[in-house]
Amino acid sequence: MSNPQEQFLTAYRAGLEGLVNLAGTMLGEAERLRTSQLEAIRAAMGEHAELSKAVCSANTLNDLLAAQARFANHQIEIVLGFWNRHFEAASHGQREALRRIEEQAAQMNEEFGKMVESLPPGAEPMAAAIKSLMQAGYAAFGMGAQVSEQAARLTESQIATATAGIREAAASAGQKTA
Repeated sequence: MSNPQEQFLTAYRAGLEGLVNLAGTMLGEAERLRTSQLEAIRAAMGEHAELSKAVCSANTLNDLLAAQARFANHQIEIVLGFWNRHFEAASHGQREALRRIEEQAAQMNEEFGKMVESLPPGAEPMAAAIKSLMQAGYAAFGMGAQVSEQAARLTESQIATATAGIREAAASAGQKTA
């Protein structure tokens, strides 16, 4: 059986390892977001060139207005797509971070539990207080994680609703111009 100091160091190392893993996860999420944004920019540039040609080749005022309406709708789609991807990535990153933190908290709880169990005889009241504190902290974290998850879902839902409304309004405006 290892002594409390070794157990504390093991728990500390596990905490540091968890932080490094969390940083790696967040870096991966940032990289995924940037890759998605670059792909969207490439696609937007191609579509932008086509729409610009349509505006330049308009022969009548109606052709010009129709081309500009398509161009404006395209710009709105780009903006909506950007923010949609941004919030989606943020939500995904938050969920992944919470998952990693929860795993780490469970591991640390287990390590500290082992450390408390190995306390010398006569330290039972102290061990009981530490266990109670650990359980309260873990329960509080669980409630915080649930609130964060619900907030992320609500945000995604509101963004989807707003995006659909803006697209519908843009399509309606485009039909009135055409």
